[in-house]
Amino acid sequence: MHLKRIWLVFIISIMFPLVAYSVPYDFEYSYGDPYLASSQTYITGTSNAVLYDEGAYRFWKPGTGGTTLANTTPGVVTYHFDFGSMGYTNPTSEISLGVGMYAFHWSYSQGYNALYGSNDGTTWIMLADSDPVSYGQYKSLNPITGLDSLLGTSDLWLRAEMYSYGSSAPSGGVLTNTAQLSRYDTASENTTFGLSVNFEDGSGGTIPEPTTLALMGLGLASIGWKRRKAA
Repeated sequence: MHLKRIWLVFIISIMFPLVAYSVPYDFEYSYGDPYLASSQTYITGTSNAVLYDEGAYRFWKPGTGGTTLANTTPGVVTYHFDFGSMGYTNPTSEISLGVGMYAFHWSYSQGYNALYGSNDGTTWIMLADSDPVSYGQYKSLNPITGLDSLLGTSDLWLRAEMYSYGSSAPSGGVLTNTAQLSRYDTASENTTFGLSVNFEDGSGGTIPEPTTLALMGLGLASIGWKRRKAA
């Protein structure tokens, strides 16, 4: 009778998958629409950067551009995450970061983006940039690297630089929309910025979970970023 009950539980477990779960990171922050006040909580400074609403899309872009990349003053948005002042007394042990930055190439201008990180707001390392963009195309940031070099402190700075350059870019306005940060699609309501952090003795982090007992293994969860090509 005892064996029959064991087999019954096993069969039911195979027929009905387990509900997967994960333990959250110690610190998590994300946003979609850059116009919201909550999306600007950790922005500590901007330079030659403006919020722009194209109706279907909203984003940060340079206020004005230059005729060439070499003589262009970038639009800059700086974020500061002072974890110590938030009550996290231990240094960071893991950082996961996603930033929606897109560069376009149109007749009036083209774009280039770069993302930097720092532990003190003075010494910066490049985390990612965009490749050259062919006419009529767009590029997102290359994969973010170098985050490990920012571990071990309770302070994280990020600096997004947007360069829009071409014959008409110095005029600003829509003519500098070829370099964008936090491009938000009002139809899909996509996430445009996400940061997750663990600290040295924290219990955060994603725990893989088996989908059924029959699998007898572990699966990893992943987060997808929604991206749409410009209309």
